[in-house]
Amino acid sequence: MNISSYNLDLHKHILARWAASRAASQSKNFKFKVKLGAELLLLGEKGSATNDENFTEYIKQIKHFNTQDDFDSWHHQTIKNMRSDSNKLRELLDEHNKLQKHYSYGIAAKILNCYLKVFFLEFFGNQEFADFIHPPVDALLLKALKKEDNELFTFKSKIFKNISAQKIPKWTEINENEYKGIVNLMKKFISSRNQNGLWKIESFWVGHQ
Repeated sequence: MNISSYNLDLHKHILARWAASRAASQSKNFKFKVKLGAELLLLGEKGSATNDENFTEYIKQIKHFNTQDDFDSWHHQTIKNMRSDSNKLRELLDEHNKLQKHYSYGIAAKILNCYLKVFFLEFFGNQEFADFIHPPVDALLLKALKKEDNELFTFKSKIFKNISAQKIPKWTEINENEYKGIVNLMKKFISSRNQNGLWKIESFWVGHQ
C-alpha cells in the first residue's frame, strides 16, 4: 500500500472490519478469521468482490438517509447481498472451510452492525442518520433487555423459532424475520423511554465489563 493514499476513511475501515469480524465470530459452527469477515463485508455492496475504497463510499450513503425506513431498507439489502447464494460467496466459504447453512442472517447482521458502529462512532448523538443504525445483537444484550423489560422482551411471538435455554433468541441462528422482530422490539423500548437513537439501547450491554 502506498502510504500517500492511506486516508482517514481507510484507517477507520480497517479498524471497523477487524472489530466487526472479531465480535461476530462467536458461533461454534461459524467461527472465522478477520480475513473472511472482511471479505463477507465487501459482498454487501453488490454481492460480488469489490474493494475497500468502493465499500466505504457505499456505506457513506447512509449519511443522507432521513428516515428509519430508509436505513432499514438499505440494511436489509446489504445483508441480502452479503448472503446472496453467489459463486463468490461459495468460493469464500469453501476457501475457509465453512458451511453456508451456518452463515445466518444474525451473523451477517452482527458483522455489518459492529462495522457501522465503529466506522460512524463520531456521529452518534450529533447526526440524525446515526440514530437509525442498528445496535449489534448478541446474547448479552438480549438477556439484559429481557431482565429490564420482561413484558416487552418475551420473545413469544410465532416468528421466534430459535430460543435458547435463557428464553432469548439465539442470535447466531436467527433468520431475517427474527432479526427484524428483535429490532422492532428495540424501537418500541427506546420510544417507551422517550429516547432517540437505537444506539442508546447499548447502555444495557455488559460485554465491556
